[in-house]
Amino acid sequence: MSDTGSKDSISIEASLLFDNYVRVEKLQYISKFAKTSTIATILAPLISIPIYAPTIDAWRFGTWFALMALCVMVRMYLISCLDENKSIVTNFRLLNSGVGIVSLVWGLGWLFLIQEPTLVNNLLYNFICLVVLFVGIVGYSINVKTFYCFVLPLKIPEFIFLAIYFHSMEWSFAASSVAIFFVAIKISLVFSESWLKSISLRYKNDQLIKDLSQERDISQAANVAKSAFIATASHDLRQPMQAINIYLELINPSRLEGNEKSLINKVKISIEHLNKMFNTLLDISKFDANKVETSALLFNADTFVSDLQMLFLPLATQKSIELKCVRPNFDVMGDKALLQQILRNLISNAIQYTNEGTVEVELLSPSGNLIIEVRDTGSGIPQNEIELIQNEFFRGQNTRSMHDGLGLGLSIVSRITKLIGATLVIESELGKGSIFRVNTSYITSVHHKEIDPSYIRLDIENSPFVAPGSDLKLFKSRHLAIIEDDIELREAYRQLFTSAGFTVHVIPISYSDLSQTLKEIDQIDFILSDFRFGEMTGIDFIQAIREEFNCDIPALIVTADTSPQHITMFSELEIEVLYKPVQPLQIKDFLQKYFSQQ
Repeated sequence: MSDTGSKDSISIEASLLFDNYVRVEKLQYISKFAKTSTIATILAPLISIPIYAPTIDAWRFGTWFALMALCVMVRMYLISCLDENKSIVTNFRLLNSGVGIVSLVWGLGWLFLIQEPTLVNNLLYNFICLVVLFVGIVGYSINVKTFYCFVLPLKIPEFIFLAIYFHSMEWSFAASSVAIFFVAIKISLVFSESWLKSISLRYKNDQLIKDLSQERDISQAANVAKSAFIATASHDLRQPMQAINIYLELINPSRLEGNEKSLINKVKISIEHLNKMFNTLLDISKFDANKVETSALLFNADTFVSDLQMLFLPLATQKSIELKCVRPNFDVMGDKALLQQILRNLISNAIQYTNEGTVEVELLSPSGNLIIEVRDTGSGIPQNEIELIQNEFFRGQNTRSMHDGLGLGLSIVSRITKLIGATLVIESELGKGSIFRVNTSYITSVHHKEIDPSYIRLDIENSPFVAPGSDLKLFKSRHLAIIEDDIELREAYRQLFTSAGFTVHVIPISYSDLSQTLKEIDQIDFILSDFRFGEMTGIDFIQAIREEFNCDIPALIVTADTSPQHITMFSELEIEVLYKPVQPLQIKDFLQKYFSQQ
């Protein structure tokens, strides 16, 4: 009973809302018509002067014209009193009164303006009243009360006139006059019904648009909440991961026993998987911030494929999977970085979901445009999940428990393909494998340099943070300021950069202690800072240090904050940023590149 009552209550409320909507629309329509027809209301009596003033008694025409002038002015005043702050009922009363008094004077014209009820005079004034009647149908018939306030004052005097002179006029004229009245009523009802259907359809469309807008707002709010969650969660997790990365780099493998080396290697592999997940979250944040830009440069497809083969061959070998990369002999004009990101995700997925057999990568150009295909002999995808796998965080039911991951790889691929104007086609058969095909508009051209079929790079670079001799010498006389509030990470940074040759200065996070600490430091060559420090940010501390030394000291922000708004801010301020967890080699390469140019 409660559910039924609730539904009835909702239905009644919806009906009341619609009724109120219709009343407001009726008022707006009629008031607009009444205002725009004011000029016609003034001109129509003036046109009657040359028709009736010379042919009837002056007092009859003068009385009628004076009465018309007075009623037209009253009508104009009443319409000017319409106000949206007044109730609908009050506004309609004003409108109905203004409409009714003018039509009444036109009706009284039968008694004042027809001095001799001849057929010609009757037909002439009947024509004038018909024009007034059908104009009024268009303007007033949508509201029953307004229409009757208009039509009855117009027709009742006519019927009185017909009753008075019925014995001396053609019966057909009287019959036609009555018939016209009922036809007018019928036309007004049809027009009113048609208008109501039209306004009902518009109301439904407005409601639909409103509902769609609400759904859009909910979707946008959910997307913002998702981005905020990703940014917050990844920030809290990236902090300790950054310290772990650095401490692992500080471990000297030559001092470890065989079992210890194996354990450290396993830890590093696990850390690499976590780092990939964090980088995937960062990619999503960049897309949410609309900070993924496209470019078009010419690059060699053969080298492009070779680099990817080198990157994924160890992973494929580890799973005893054959990684086949067809070597194309053409160049591509397009965004190499985004294509690499597409293929990295597709190849990584193919290897992950293939337990035996092959993963094939091929770049094609059958019609002058680049087509990418990644084929595997893996587990395949159920047909009902092919569309869903491109959604964020979606993972198939059949493989969820067998593989790690966040379910973002194909979502990123889908976003990139849309960004570069490409299309992603997925063909799959459960238990037999899948084909992922990316059709791009990137133009290809023949590469004239002959390809060496024996060329393949299998060596994986794994150099330590400090290259023997050169880096130590490069960093030896440099002073590095560290701004980091995480104690473990700050200590990891201190040990890492001290071993690299830097003189490390740990900057206090307390803004009140900052000035005194800086006075004790003679030189700072580079600033390495986190971003979040409560109410302060890394930008605030960097600016304070620069002002203290009166020098635009170069700085790098290493942050776990991947919120879209901050990605946008870093881009707008042209601040160099690395996102945690950062491999020590990345920071080393950045510092090496900077100081080698000094």
